[in-house]
Amino acid sequence: MSGGNCPETPRQKMIGMMYLFLTAMLALNVSGELLKAFELVDKSIQQSVSTVEKKCGILYGDLQNAAVVNPRATQSWENAQKIRVAADELVKQINDLKLYMVQKVSDDPNATPDNYTGADNQDIAAQVMIVEQGGDRSKQLKAKINELKDMLLGYIETDSVLRSNVSAMLSTSDPTAKEGIQRSWESEKFEHLPMSASLALMSKLTSDVRNAEADVLRYLLSKNDEGTFKFNKIEPLVIANSKVVIRGGEFLAQVMVAASDSTADTKIKVNGSDIPVEKGIGLLRVPASSTGKKPINAEIQLFGPDGTPKTYTVKSEYEVIDPMVVISPTKMNVFYEGVENPVTISAPGANSNQLSISMTNATFTKKGDGYMVRVKPGTAGGKSTISVSADIDGKKRNLGSMDFRIKRIPAPIAKVAGKSEGKISKSLLLEQTGVFAEMEDFDFELEYNVTRFVVSAVKNGYSVDEPSTNNRFTPAQKELIRSLGRGSKVFITEIRAVGPDKVSKALGGISLTLD
Repeated sequence: MSGGNCPETPRQKMIGMMYLFLTAMLALNVSGELLKAFELVDKSIQQSVSTVEKKCGILYGDLQNAAVVNPRATQSWENAQKIRVAADELVKQINDLKLYMVQKVSDDPNATPDNYTGADNQDIAAQVMIVEQGGDRSKQLKAKINELKDMLLGYIETDSVLRSNVSAMLSTSDPTAKEGIQRSWESEKFEHLPMSASLALMSKLTSDVRNAEADVLRYLLSKNDEGTFKFNKIEPLVIANSKVVIRGGEFLAQVMVAASDSTADTKIKVNGSDIPVEKGIGLLRVPASSTGKKPINAEIQLFGPDGTPKTYTVKSEYEVIDPMVVISPTKMNVFYEGVENPVTISAPGANSNQLSISMTNATFTKKGDGYMVRVKPGTAGGKSTISVSADIDGKKRNLGSMDFRIKRIPAPIAKVAGKSEGKISKSLLLEQTGVFAEMEDFDFELEYNVTRFVVSAVKNGYSVDEPSTNNRFTPAQKELIRSLGRGSKVFITEIRAVGPDKVSKALGGISLTLD
């Protein structure tokens, strides 16, 4: 793209007019109002510089993004980074000179261009830039400007109008002689000017640097866009080799960002047939009517900026497998008679609403995400078979089955103070309210209620038995225990308990020694 499409912008025209206004004011006597005007012009130029710097930041980002998706843009991005370094160094040099000037004219090391004294001083700028160090500061500044100008011109086509604009903005040529008097570039910029005017001219120089930088960045970006595709949408994607992974295997996927154009007239064919495209993205929907590996041969047609179509092809495949049932016994592959047994049933490729379940020797009810199974009374020692089928695409398919053993609920352990045998202090035993039945090493939370027991002990050489018709110690039982001495044996026998199955079970006895 030719730089002829980069004429002087309205902002550049405005800055040029302010520069003419500034020059005209210099011909007048310096007054307080005039110094204030210089300051206002300087502030306006600085605001313009801030705006252009933000635009440059956006352009650098665009060039970097272009280099990611377009290899042809790599060189432009590398050139842009060189421009950024050179332009930033020059702007820093200008800002450092401004800071040195105001600190010198104010005789204050804390002075800044926004807060200083001596705005009407007409000697310090020339002293700093032309007199001190033999004028090295102005020579170094001039050399740095020419260095940036040559760099920028090196990236622009020879017939580009942009070359003329950049050359004019960064010109360090001596001005045209007036009335036979020839002044240098340094003299024009820094001699016989009040400090506020010199600072405004330095800000104008910064503005020229940033505008030239922005113009050339736009030029580099436009060169990259020639013949390239436009994208307005970038999305992260995870492309998995498979979304189902066997335990012991590994999950493999490609993680990337994909660019698309939601406004483009994109056409996509898969296996020779057009598929619907919405906002630049195709939607492939294929009925899984048979098992096996299925090929995907896709053709994606994009239209370039010049309207020329370009076709991209890609090949892939997927596999259709028969659905498999998964029946997970929550408490082992055993059903217990007399209680509700929780079971989870699922099948990959089918949701719970599609499943049909049948059981032998048992009934079931839906509860939450699973089922509660209750086996038929009197079936302990046998088995229950769960069979699962599913309605897939209007057809009933058998998914599999699993056998479960049917067992009686094991008898609980009778305990007092958490003990079924061993030593116990008389005081601790007397504090207990009764005998309790506990299920040890059993996954179900079942509650058994003791319905009777007998406390036996040898008292004065005679065996004494005291019964209870519930799970609580009777006063007679406690009195018997209270009368015994240390080392005496206490036996609790004939213990019976009733559980959720409503069947009375005989429990093992308890043997305790008073300590």
